[in-house]
Amino acid sequence: MINYMLAKLESQMRQAVQLQQDGRFPAALGGYELICEALRFYEELGYGQEAENIHRLPLAVQPTPAMTLYCHALIQYYRRHYSSALEAIKAALAVSSEITMLHVLKARILTALGDLPGAHETYRFIQDRDPGYDGAHDSLFMLAAEQEMPGPDYYDWLERFHHWLRPATYVEIGLGHGRSLALAGPETRAIGIDPYQGAWEHLNYVCPHTPATLFPVTSDDFFVGHDLREVLERETFDLGFIDGLHLFEQALKDFINLERYARKDSVVLIHDCLPIAPIVAERERCTGFWTGDVWRIIPCLKTFRPDLKIMTIPTKPSGLGVVTNLDATSTVLSDNYDDIVRYYLTLRCPESFEQRRVVCRVGSADEEYVKEQFCGK
Repeated sequence: MINYMLAKLESQMRQAVQLQQDGRFPAALGGYELICEALRFYEELGYGQEAENIHRLPLAVQPTPAMTLYCHALIQYYRRHYSSALEAIKAALAVSSEITMLHVLKARILTALGDLPGAHETYRFIQDRDPGYDGAHDSLFMLAAEQEMPGPDYYDWLERFHHWLRPATYVEIGLGHGRSLALAGPETRAIGIDPYQGAWEHLNYVCPHTPATLFPVTSDDFFVGHDLREVLERETFDLGFIDGLHLFEQALKDFINLERYARKDSVVLIHDCLPIAPIVAERERCTGFWTGDVWRIIPCLKTFRPDLKIMTIPTKPSGLGVVTNLDATSTVLSDNYDDIVRYYLTLRCPESFEQRRVVCRVGSADEEYVKEQFCGK
């Protein structure tokens, strides 16, 4: 399956190269970013030469020295070789300082290196110099997330939960490109549910141990048409991850459906529980970086299910909710679902980040504390 994924990534890279040669560079760049990010995953699994061969494809077709340096810097950035990436992008800027995306990549690299003032200054320079560049606002959101939630990102935390719990069963709702689903360990039977991405030809990542079982349906349809116990071949799940539609009512419904198959010590993780700004938490997407109103699920569960153990880990880019002490027999949420949704949709997202921390029940990001609170036996 890994060879299949690498071949697919090579094909995608060739398509991205063709897009660039056809003059559609923004679309090509989106492809380069996704592919380079995925290739780091496979490099870490020992497929360095295969990844290197794919990396060479865009490098070979860049039309100018500045663009070759940019492409090299992008590859090094996704390899997390940030110092090398910075040197390459500085060289590119020395040749062609008029190209906005070179400055954008420089700011991202500075952020990764922890030079947040330098990154902020660069983004402001971009806004002043190129007001038509829409990406600067989203970049500032990401920079704010880095400032407010330093340390590991939510993928790192998800990997920690897999390591701590060693789950025999794992359920993921909403797959993206498959990066989080691929974190399941060799002892884990994993399933992924997504109506759009629930097929291997749509994913860029695969678990190196045992590939997950995919269900290309909505989570509502899955729980109507399947008994999770039969799918997992166990009575309960150990770890669940909700990252589907970025809407409160759907996240709540997914939680209700999962809890029916939980033990008391099962753990449910919920992405996007701490938005960096109210505008990214709108129900209608109006920014590139968007969390939706999933944050509402935390005060909802705090109020209607005080028996649950709940906190939000302040991890970039948008927080990770953690819930345990579950009760498969509880019907409080399902019995009152319509009234709950009606009420919580009237709740405004707090303006200040500190207020959002309180409402979203943000706790310590200390690794040992989280492990003791949510993964202790």
